[in-house]
Amino acid sequence: MAKEILMPKLGLTMTEGTVEEWKFKEGDKVKKGDILFSVATDKLTNDVEAESDGVLLKILLSAGETAPCKAVIGYLGAEGEKIPQGGEPDASPARPAEQEERKPAPTARQAQKPVHVLASPAAKKLARESGADLTQITGTGPMGRIGIEDVEKWLAAASSAPAGPKTSPMAAKLAAELGVDVSALDVNGRVMKADVLAAAGKGAAAPAEAAAAAPALGSNDEKPKKVSPLRRSIANNMTNSWHTSPRVTYTRPVDVTAMKEMRSKLKDGLKEKGIKLTYNHILMKVVAKALTEFPDVNSSFADNMLTHHTHVNMGLAVAKGDGLIVPNVKSCEEKSLAEIAVETEKLIADTRDGKVQMEDITGGTFTISSLGPYGITSFSPIINQPELGILGVCDMVDTPVVRNGEIVIRTMMNLSLTADHRVVDGVMASKFLKRIAELLENPYMLLV
Repeated sequence: MAKEILMPKLGLTMTEGTVEEWKFKEGDKVKKGDILFSVATDKLTNDVEAESDGVLLKILLSAGETAPCKAVIGYLGAEGEKIPQGGEPDASPARPAEQEERKPAPTARQAQKPVHVLASPAAKKLARESGADLTQITGTGPMGRIGIEDVEKWLAAASSAPAGPKTSPMAAKLAAELGVDVSALDVNGRVMKADVLAAAGKGAAAPAEAAAAAPALGSNDEKPKKVSPLRRSIANNMTNSWHTSPRVTYTRPVDVTAMKEMRSKLKDGLKEKGIKLTYNHILMKVVAKALTEFPDVNSSFADNMLTHHTHVNMGLAVAKGDGLIVPNVKSCEEKSLAEIAVETEKLIADTRDGKVQMEDITGGTFTISSLGPYGITSFSPIINQPELGILGVCDMVDTPVVRNGEIVIRTMMNLSLTADHRVVDGVMASKFLKRIAELLENPYMLLV
């Protein structure tokens, strides 16, 4: 019997993937372990191996197309073997937005195996009682865990959609977000997500009135194009963070003259050992030390429960293409400065080369984002959920300051801490920043 080729689920928060390239054509022979296709997720590009020998009988999802995790995207089997009934693409396939909901479109048909959803017991109970679909809800807890607040927010959005024809839960939620009156839609049967997108001018078949309301393109403007999976993920995550955390940004100037001197004295000796030492590495070591003294900052908050993390998994925002990826150094507080430098530089290289692993970008407990090299002297970084804080590192500027009644030139740097005010209030945030400043102004205290 022909074997289904499924869109893999490569992480707890992955919901869909885009086929970047098929390595074989229909009719080609494939051996177990061969790279069958590559898939782009919201953060990574991964190669997927064939699980058995056979012939690539059918490709249902072409390169560049997207499907949910566990959807059937092709078939592998013996030469000449027939694929299951319904495995052929429809003569007029559904639009991509419809494929997420309508069955039996082959690129959206879910495997019979149940999809595991990470959710709290309270969230699952509420979902059962209310009929909410957990697979359609974005979790804001640790590792994308769905909490009861996420279910309540989803239900509130769905229930606030305008009354009208029978509407799918996803379409109702989207209608509420986009301000679409589903009762005014001329749709045969159930209103689906694609119908709402079309009415909002965001689908391929938008009605004339919706198109008229959309911004007019100038004669020299490019046509709108779909952004990358990474940019879509960043947009979703940042919007989610903005609506989840009541955040406050605290900015403090720090004298980093001693930190510069320390790096100057250490870098040549480490360079002889093949180790590159940067200011970011010192900052990571300092912040990890401070976090061990402020366990509430090194925590996650979900379902009105605070989870203190045993270790500091320090994330560092890394630019990749048109977005950012945040790999993290596990147990950073236990590592030496040299170990942090080696591991961080490898993670940065792997991230930019597309080789970073899923375990490297999950499980972070705190993040550092540095815009100093770009001349930024103050900014408000957005929290990387489900963490409770993120430290923005700004440019180092030689500045005249008063020391012992005299004006001297010192290297000053602003640190901008954005903290989740649900847990980290102003006093705690200020004390945490003060401790970081103390360690940076006398970095040899790390040896004590």
